[in-house]
Amino acid sequence: MDEAPQDWSPVERRLWGTFSRSDICDLSAGDPVLDDPAKGGDWGLERTVRADVLARLLLAGPEPEPGRVRGLKLVGARITGRLWLAGGRFESFVELHDCHFDTGAVLSEAHAGTVRIDGCWLPRLDASRLDTAGDLVLARCTVPYGVRLTDAQIGTDLIANYLTVGADQYGRGFSADGLTVHQDFEADRLECDGELSLRTARVGGRLSLRGAQLHGRAGKPNCFNAARLSVGSTFYLTGWRDPRTVTAVGRTPQSSESAEAVEATAAAEAAALAQANNVPDIRYSRGHGNPGPYYRRGLPGQRTQGLDEDEAAEGGDGPEEPEETVYGQDFGEDPATGTPFRAFGGVRLDDARFESACLINNAEFHLEEKQELSLRRIQTPELRFTCRTPPTGTVALSRARIGNLVDIPEAWPRNHKVRLTGFAYESLRPPEGAYYTIQDRISWLDSALDKFHPEPYEQLAAALRRDGSDDDARHVLYAKQQRRARTLPLPGRFWSRLQDITVGYGYRPGRAALWLLAAWAVGTFWFTGHPPAPVKPDEHPHWNAALYAASLVLPIVNLGQDGWAPAGFGQWLSAGMVLTGWVLASTVVTGATRVLQRG
Repeated sequence: MDEAPQDWSPVERRLWGTFSRSDICDLSAGDPVLDDPAKGGDWGLERTVRADVLARLLLAGPEPEPGRVRGLKLVGARITGRLWLAGGRFESFVELHDCHFDTGAVLSEAHAGTVRIDGCWLPRLDASRLDTAGDLVLARCTVPYGVRLTDAQIGTDLIANYLTVGADQYGRGFSADGLTVHQDFEADRLECDGELSLRTARVGGRLSLRGAQLHGRAGKPNCFNAARLSVGSTFYLTGWRDPRTVTAVGRTPQSSESAEAVEATAAAEAAALAQANNVPDIRYSRGHGNPGPYYRRGLPGQRTQGLDEDEAAEGGDGPEEPEETVYGQDFGEDPATGTPFRAFGGVRLDDARFESACLINNAEFHLEEKQELSLRRIQTPELRFTCRTPPTGTVALSRARIGNLVDIPEAWPRNHKVRLTGFAYESLRPPEGAYYTIQDRISWLDSALDKFHPEPYEQLAAALRRDGSDDDARHVLYAKQQRRARTLPLPGRFWSRLQDITVGYGYRPGRAALWLLAAWAVGTFWFTGHPPAPVKPDEHPHWNAALYAASLVLPIVNLGQDGWAPAGFGQWLSAGMVLTGWVLASTVVTGATRVLQRG
């Protein structure tokens, strides 16, 4: 059938023709205010398309014109009724821009090619077990009652940049447990009012949540639950830098205050629009107030058609700007400035795997009493934890396995709420330009641990030894014994204090050498005034008090002073010096052996 059904409206019949040629059907007015999808319920019949028409085109549409391919490309339409494509199979390219859905869309268990829903307003999207051969794009959309992508299979990229989503009846905003994305998953500047759930999800490339704002619901422990997540490249839980603040040729960089003012204005406008549309608990209108890609300078490939040279150069309404893209750019090291990643609720990444790195930088974790930033049992070659503001709750890294740990001291909580039992890492690497001493490291452990655990100290010492810092490793083990002493009962604390003063728990051989020297001096002073009687009066060595005292404190060394028999106090002093010598000399020898081995 080459003709559109007779009962279709003129707009729908026009869409029939553009679909067979994969042309763009643009119903927008060209005015950002009039074309705001959040107000699409007021659009008239000249911009209205029934959801059944879209389903008919995709599932049983006309054959393509010769030399063309089929594609649904619709801009600025009000879509009435529920778009029901559950279980359907369609390979035609789908691209919906700046559209308003009255009811929502259901793509559960559908098989599709590439689906782009950009800058649209729709109450809810249910796409569980969706299977796409290409991209799924949800950029700049507003979905007040949640997105569901449970067990979906995305053939290439999943793009959810600037997506604004509210919670469903279960308190979940973006529910994608079991999701598989074969390449990248980008959700930069995502605003999620409800739990973002990615349990057991698998991402073949990178996963980016730069500048995302996640808000948990009351009574729910987490705002982000990604237990057993698997990422084939790098995971970005970092800040986002507005490209408008970056200097370009012929442009003045926008100050941070100006950028904040832009965001505040957009938030205020969004709140008013949400109230006008009676959307409960959602402040958002659409995509932070950012216009879709077709608002400015016409359509792709037609941006300069119908304009004179000056208008074409200016884009019709202002200075030329780089064309926007929904795909992320500049995935290098995120600066400390810009919009931070913010989590208002617990973050759970237990048992997650990151093949390249897990970057947590310029991020804020606003945690309540029983909420955690949980990284238990994660595995990654590199964990970068360089936030300037420490989380307000517990940070758990129990039994995590890390290659390089890149961190700064101020990133960790100082409230004894860091869980490090079984936490293993190969090496410590401060970020570029940062430096801190071994005392900073020891202070990190002392202030982070809620009670004494020997493993974190031993793990730190082992990592320092692997880096060749044996002296620093001994400092850490010495600090471990000092921390342990504070947990002992009174007799144990007394004995531990004696060990600390005398030999430094075996990690201060210089201290033991000083005590040996003091014992030798005391013995020399005493025996100078109280020489002992010879064992054999007619056969004894020449008396030398200094050598005799040295032979007592160095019992393994024979200095030729064996023929004397002290009595009384001198006998007790001799016995004490021998015992002191055995204990302290062994400590000195052990320390000297470490130095020789290191040399």
